[in-house]
Amino acid sequence: MKTAPGLLAALLVTAVVSWNGPVSAQNIKGREMLGIRVGALATSGAFNAAFGGGSEIELHFIHGITNRLGVDVSLSSHNFGASKNEEKNLMFFDRSDVNLQMFSLTAGMILLKTVHGRYTPTFEAGPGFYSVNAILPRGFYEAQKTDNHLGVYGGIGVLVRVANTVSLNANVKYHAVFVGSKLDDTVHYYTEENAVRFFQISVGVMITSS
Repeated sequence: MKTAPGLLAALLVTAVVSWNGPVSAQNIKGREMLGIRVGALATSGAFNAAFGGGSEIELHFIHGITNRLGVDVSLSSHNFGASKNEEKNLMFFDRSDVNLQMFSLTAGMILLKTVHGRYTPTFEAGPGFYSVNAILPRGFYEAQKTDNHLGVYGGIGVLVRVANTVSLNANVKYHAVFVGSKLDDTVHYYTEENAVRFFQISVGVMITSS
């Protein structure tokens, strides 16, 4: 995770250097787009009280079906950090320090609608698979407890095309993860909720096949 900001900075510099005058948004039919984004996580309610926000890195891929409609697949690492409830840490894991990390694999439909020149708003939604990992530091080693859940997401964003195959990207996604009601589920135990929700706010760079 520490290398993500540096990697994104290098990609942004490449994009700026590649700026080659006026360009317009493009037809995506039959084309592939690959991007990377980094950013922050915002939570609310019991989930916020238990873990707060965090950081984010995401790889995402779009395959164009029509001029403006495509399939979007994203692989994300959501890092919520340390639990803020030491009492529950001790009761559930017999440890005072517990970190929460979540990996998600989402696949949905995405609509790209050009509104002005190089600017293209995006709208997307679909189901997701979420792997929730409670990480328990043990000296030089880490123990881990994993719970797998299904969920749904929706998002909006904007692509700003800066070169023939390079676009800058800003994106906000809303995730709802159905964690169930089992007492041995980490997130349900900490939040006492059957579903938790969070926002993913990120920026990055996307490369389109020529």
